[in-house]
Amino acid sequence: MRVLNYNFESRVTKRITTLRKQKHEAGFPFMVESYGELPTNQAYMEYADGRVEIVEFDDKFQDYASIKELKGKDLSDFRQKYKLQDA
Repeated sequence: MRVLNYNFESRVTKRITTLRKQKHEAGFPFMVESYGELPTNQAYMEYADGRVEIVEFDDKFQDYASIKELKGKDLSDFRQKYKLQDA
């Protein structure tokens, strides 16, 4: 029997990296879901210029407003945690 080695995590990581690049090239921010780190109506938005903001969505999740821009150690910790070092 032949065993196939399939690295699902690697393929997903590559696809997310591609999607992130496409969003930035098109002039859109890339949303990073925190999965429990932030309230359910908040998320991180990463912009092509390297800024990362915590944003809060309205009740219908159709619009959002910036709450805080990450800077310094908060920004570097965020990039390391989510493996976004290349921005």
